[in-house]
Amino acid sequence: MSKELELAKHYFELSNQSDFEGITPLFDQSSTFCNRNSEYFIGVDAIMTMQKAHHGSYQSLHWLVEKVEEQKPGVICFDFQFNATSSSGEQIKFAGVEYVIIQNGKIRHIDVRSK
Repeated sequence: MSKELELAKHYFELSNQSDFEGITPLFDQSSTFCNRNSEYFIGVDAIMTMQKAHHGSYQSLHWLVEKVEEQKPGVICFDFQFNATSSSGEQIKFAGVEYVIIQNGKIRHIDVRSK
């Protein structure tokens, strides 16, 4: 397993734990993130602010990875099911694809898409 694939899997594990202290050093000021609503976030500070708000809007959340593959060096694709309970108790479920681009030990870009 490549270091990039290991790092991307680690990112998903940390995300399922809402471990922001663990997630933060995976990004830097050059990192970018595009969520499934096509909103872009540039730099670790903006990405972490968005992630904390996203996680904070749920009582619980979990990404179940159904398939992961390194499509080419540093480009990892996750097929996932997202399951969550909103702060009002509503059940949220959707299927998605997340591309995680890793270079030089950092996440360079994440692109999340609905299926």
